[in-house]
Amino acid sequence: MVNYRTAAPHEREAYIDLANYAFRLDFETLMPKAYDKGLDTSALHKVAVDEAGRLRAQVAVFPEFVTICDHTLRTGYLGTVSVHPRARGEGHMKALMNLWLEELRGTCDMVVLYGQRQRYEYFGFTLGGVKFKYSIGEANVRHGWREVDAAGITFSPLFKIEGGAEFAYSMNTSRLAYVEREMEQLPLIFSSLHQNALGVLDQDKLIGYLVVNEAGDEVSEFAVEQPGDIARTLKAYREYSGVERITVDTPEYDLPLNTVLGSIAEDFVIENSDMYHILDFANVLKAYLTLKFKTTGIAWGEFSAVMDGQPVTARVDAEGVTVERSARPDAVILDRPDAQALLLTQHSRYMAVPAPAGWFPLPLFWYKIDKY
Repeated sequence: MVNYRTAAPHEREAYIDLANYAFRLDFETLMPKAYDKGLDTSALHKVAVDEAGRLRAQVAVFPEFVTICDHTLRTGYLGTVSVHPRARGEGHMKALMNLWLEELRGTCDMVVLYGQRQRYEYFGFTLGGVKFKYSIGEANVRHGWREVDAAGITFSPLFKIEGGAEFAYSMNTSRLAYVEREMEQLPLIFSSLHQNALGVLDQDKLIGYLVVNEAGDEVSEFAVEQPGDIARTLKAYREYSGVERITVDTPEYDLPLNTVLGSIAEDFVIENSDMYHILDFANVLKAYLTLKFKTTGIAWGEFSAVMDGQPVTARVDAEGVTVERSARPDAVILDRPDAQALLLTQHSRYMAVPAPAGWFPLPLFWYKIDKY
């Protein structure tokens, strides 16, 4: 008989060992914000325990509050999905996933994860969101930014700079959309998934930061106080890194960064950000339509639907975005897969749904260090 329950504090080593064994990774160094020595996140893990008391599988959900244009969404990032190799095919993952989703219903607006598409579609997740990825090579910088003066820009580990944590916290909360990050946890958060945080200094004054991978050729997060320093910083960083080509990930709604990168990048692609399971369609629609309205802009109009049994009517006009928890008599009826495909994916343009042009997909985006 297998018992499905919340992990106990004394099982910390057991659930970390299970994750390490299942993935052949070291989760204490891969995800220190969740598994650093001294941290007890047992209450965030659902586990499958056999008669002998052995952990056979686990699924964790890490709560995250997301602020979007003064709206706060309650989200959970689902991760550390681990099944012992000798317990695979016994239905433990299904039981734990369903246990979590039932518990989060009514207390959470959305669950997020990153994983294989079809595997998680069985649990109501949709691969979507919007991530822009730019590729910048040596020739792009040499010709496109030949007049840009990067003199004085240097880089140093962010949290070795006096005031680095306070600066990083302030830069994050100044965004129109951000996952809330606890100040005291920032050094652990910024090192998640083997990322490195570099402070950007101009004449020894901290003006921004970059989050880069171990190879130094991927910038997963970019933040500077002044848009005029974007090109200077990236030109200096390409030389500092010594790599031939760098990629830069951005959310669709970061207008200054996209404007600068789009002017010189060799290549540009739109990718999915994560997988999403929306629990409250009205809240998610209101927050992200407002973000789109305030950044890239959207056409005025109205959309009414019943999404997975939830009636919603959204309107956009000169005053902004309003969303009601009701639907017109002629509202379109959408099940969960179709509702999420409409709101979250590039395929929405091919759906025969009477939605105003350009409203969807919504610009959902998670920075790499905010993932689990």
